[in-house]
Amino acid sequence: MGELKQVLDSETAALTYERDADELLRLVAEKDAKVTELKELETRRNQLFESIGVNCHPQEITDFIRKEADARPLLPLWRQLLGLATQCHESNRLNGTIIKLDYQHLQQALHLLRAENKNDCNYDPQGCTTPSNTSRLLGQA
Repeated sequence: MGELKQVLDSETAALTYERDADELLRLVAEKDAKVTELKELETRRNQLFESIGVNCHPQEITDFIRKEADARPLLPLWRQLLGLATQCHESNRLNGTIIKLDYQHLQQALHLLRAENKNDCNYDPQGCTTPSNTSRLLGQA
């Protein structure tokens, strides 16, 4: 989970500062590999807990670790894992927001370059407004 957090942090840097598409593609592939690995580990962990009758919900795992004397040394590691999972979720959400905003800015720039105006409209024979379907490149205006 710590390695995934590092990849997500690098992805944030690539999205905000570096603007390096090749690096971003590499990071996305690395992120996908880490997520796949974590899913496999989660499946194995869940199988182990289910085999001893423990529900795989994080709170139930926490309760089990707290109650079992032999498992108590795992509690700080379990809490660290849960904390990292929360951080990864937030980092991934942030990266998604950055991508969404970049996309919106790109769309606005393309509309500007094409001299498109969503407010442009035409009138049909009945006098009702219809969206204009004309688009001129800014250089041709």
